[in-house]
Order: sequence, then structure tokens, then C-alpha cells
Amino acid sequence: VATPEATSVSVLDEYLKQGAVRYPGSGLLGDGNLFIFGHSTSIKVVRNEAYKTFNNLGTLAVGDTITVFSDAKRYIYTVAKASLTTEDKAVVDLSSPKPILTLSTCNTFGKKQERFVVEATLSRVFDN
Repeated sequence: VATPEATSVSVLDEYLKQGAVRYPGSGLLGDGNLFIFGHSTSIKVVRNEAYKTFNNLGTLAVGDTITVFSDAKRYIYTVAKASLTTEDKAVVDLSSPKPILTLSTCNTFGKKQERFVVEATLSRVFDN
């Protein structure tokens, strides 16, 4: 997961061409609200695999688990909310001190009107 230093749309779009992106200023693993977003597409043939990063995000449901690995630890998050929402309602609270993982992707590649948003709470942490 890449973390750009700027939040401008043009910078974030460049990073999205490489895969998932951690929103600058969001939390870290196990600390605050870690917000990661990426592309998804229903197009069958895609030259850039990064455009498929979150293809299955819309299939996650409350109670599902998400495992995220760092160099030293394995973080297990449990999905607390999963929804398809409009662009104006897909607001992510980055000020939360709780250990949360928020994942998001557009519903249709190249269109930002609808977004899948998944919010998960930290359940367990293990050493690798």
C-alpha cells in the first residue's frame, strides 16, 4: 500500500495506477482510522492489474474478517459496516482514535457517484 504525501486528486490518481493507497493523514495499523482505497472494475480484460485492487470489496458483509500484514504483525479486523453509498455520503472520519480500517472503491470504474465503503474494527493482533 502506497502513501502519497499530498492529497490532491492528480497525485492520488497517479498512486492508484499502482494499487491500493493509504490516504495521507489517516491512521496506521492498529492506531486510529486507517483509510485505504483503490480501484475496482467489472471490465474482464484490463491491462493494469491495479485497476482490480478492490474488485470484491462489495461482497464483504458484517462479521467477515480482513487480515492485513505488516513486516512484524498480522492485524485481524472484523467488518462492522458494509455499504454502497453515494459520493457525498462516503465521508470517512479520520479523527477517530479507535483502531479502525476503512476500505473504499468506486462502484463503476471511472465513475465516482457510488462507492462501496467497508468499515472494520480491530479484533486481534499477532506477531508474524
